[in-house]
Amino acid sequence: MTKVALITGGTSGIGLAVAKDLSLTDSWQVNIIGSNQKRGQEAAASLSNVAFYQVDVRNYQQLAAVFDQIFNAAGRIDFVFANAGRAGDTDFFAKCETGIPPDPGFDIVDINVNGALYTSYLAMHYFRRSPKSTKGHRNLILTSSIGGLYPCMLTPVYSSTKHALVGFTRSVGERLWEEGVRINALCPGVVETPLFSVEAFTSVFPRETFIPMDVVTGIISQLLSGGDMVDAKGMRVAGEEMHSRAIHVSGENFLFIEKPGIYDEQTRITWAAMMGHE
Repeated sequence: MTKVALITGGTSGIGLAVAKDLSLTDSWQVNIIGSNQKRGQEAAASLSNVAFYQVDVRNYQQLAAVFDQIFNAAGRIDFVFANAGRAGDTDFFAKCETGIPPDPGFDIVDINVNGALYTSYLAMHYFRRSPKSTKGHRNLILTSSIGGLYPCMLTPVYSSTKHALVGFTRSVGERLWEEGVRINALCPGVVETPLFSVEAFTSVFPRETFIPMDVVTGIISQLLSGGDMVDAKGMRVAGEEMHSRAIHVSGENFLFIEKPGIYDEQTRITWAAMMGHE
């Protein structure tokens, strides 16, 4: 039976590349979501088994209506890619000499955090309503960033939004896996996407740091397969443990980035309580 994918930020960059990969198979019906109607319609028209929906992920009602429409048409949702995001261009360190400083305009938080959380919340609802046979094969992937793992002084607000997605993934992953949903955060380094122009990228990052797009889509394909994965350090994660992970993509490799260690008994007890463990 045909599986159903929903991809936010699916009209360009990583989202569109994943949509293209899935459309090349006979087993997926792909739904791409984006705010740019022209770009979305052109993308859908160029691919098979792909439909476009114009939605602002900051608008919960719009997003929910599209989830509902897709689910009612197909009777299932198997893969949700919470990929929509925007880079920060506000100078957080800008000085204001007098009076109250102007509103810095943190719309990026609404897109990168609220949009991803809305998408994840709706994914949980429609995964639960999908056929029982999909349990254990449902996938929710969030696009974070290297900036969600390490500090980024150039774009600190952007970095904070991507840290939030890693924290969310680790917080809900165990609970979602009880319902047969794998949630993971993808944390790539420098991938050429419309977030920045090539000139902007190369003005900051050496060209040799760029990651081929097929490396990113290949890792997502591995995640969707549900099989064991082995990272560049040789760390093997079994398919049934492939959830709650922060997966850093660097060069042509990927690495599982573990959460911070626990170094005393008080912290262990506190964290156990935070996770609802005995």
